Amino acid sequence: MKLLKFINNNLKIFLILIGMHCVTFDSYAQNQLLIRGIIKNEVTQLPIEGVNIQLNNTYTGTSTNRQGIFELRVSKFPAVLAITHVSYFGKQVITTQIQADSIIILLSPKIFTLSETEITSETYKIFKGKGQEVIDYDFLDTNIIILSYNYNNNHHELILTDENFDTICIKDISYLKKPKQIFKDCMGNCHLLTKDSAYQVYFLNESVHLIYATHLPKFLSLIGNCLFETPTHLAFEGNTDKTPKLEYAAMSISDLPSTRSKNEEWKHLFYLVNKKTNEITILDNIYEWEKNRDALEHAMFAYDPNNPHSMFFGELLRFEETIISKPSFQTVKLLNDKIYYFNHIKSRIDIYSNELLLIDSINVEYHNKENWIPIIITDNFKNKVYTIFTTGVMYSLAEINLKNGSVKEVTKIKKLFPQKIKVNNGHLYFLYKNYTGTWDKRKLYQGELSNQ
Repeated sequence: MKLLKFINNNLKIFLILIGMHCVTFDSYAQNQLLIRGIIKNEVTQLPIEGVNIQLNNTYTGTSTNRQGIFELRVSKFPAVLAITHVSYFGKQVITTQIQADSIIILLSPKIFTLSETEITSETYKIFKGKGQEVIDYDFLDTNIIILSYNYNNNHHELILTDENFDTICIKDISYLKKPKQIFKDCMGNCHLLTKDSAYQVYFLNESVHLIYATHLPKFLSLIGNCLFETPTHLAFEGNTDKTPKLEYAAMSISDLPSTRSKNEEWKHLFYLVNKKTNEITILDNIYEWEKNRDALEHAMFAYDPNNPHSMFFGELLRFEETIISKPSFQTVKLLNDKIYYFNHIKSRIDIYSNELLLIDSINVEYHNKENWIPIIITDNFKNKVYTIFTTGVMYSLAEINLKNGSVKEVTKIKKLFPQKIKVNNGHLYFLYKNYTGTWDKRKLYQGELSNQ
């Protein structure tokens, strides 16, 4: 009961935030007629994320999610919809009431030619800009949103490029207070995070707009644990209680509770909420008590208060919890029309339909390798999943076979300590700064994968 109350209280607040951030300029309550549709690339037939749909001659609008799906309420039919995207030719569509529930719109891609890249001897393509350092990046469809600092002009910029790093548009954001991150929410919207605020990034008429300023702590607390959206559900990851996460605070046995360690990071909860009924379905509720107990007992056994050279008890406990008895890595990912639960405790991947029906389970062993790094990366365009292993001092990207659970290396990342590794439409991306160069700046790298 406490668990359901906890989820319901947070869900109510989250749904309020969705109303603020769905890029809908008029209230749904003022409109009663619903238009549903999907927008695809005319050439590839793939769905397009982040397409802007605006009711003609009004401020009412919305945008497509990761599946290219949109919903828009109007007051009457016929309705004229203005369809725009920075990488596609726009069009207007007239919708009647008969068509309202089954619109399919095809957009033609544009071609861009302004290059700001270089090719290295390691076959990486690098986004350099002009005297710029890349702070962060993410994707809108196959396009890339880049947060950068321009040293020539001493200000921050938002840059939109296509996947060839050809520039589409640039926005000066020097008026904002310390821009620091691009955050992509579970509904496919990108947000610019500054020191104290969050702004939704919105593209209209080939220009970048920042809308819906929200206090940053409030934004992260309400939307930060939403994982993804399906046509019927919202998926969340959360902690099942409100106990503050104390990081190995005990420095002696007397400071420890008698039952368990103070590290609350062990608890994980994955649940989905039906968008129409608000019904909650708990996918898994994990608490690895055995590992908690073992870590505490091992630390107590190894601790010697009479030995001046012995580690503090808190240091021993931290070592036991993070190295010897570290918690299993669990995550849930959406890949096209299926939900994948990477259940590493039980050494398997559980596959669910959008309706939350268990379709299949496949056994995995990659997580038992000592050189495995607990990261799962998805490429929704290619319908593939990847993870990372260490190879010497470098990283190796491997594809996880979603039919038999095996892994196969697809590339080695030939840079030390790359950051924010992602795969999108068959391309590898990561941030890297050469620290051996005094004046070197962090850049965005793109590489090709084998067998794509």
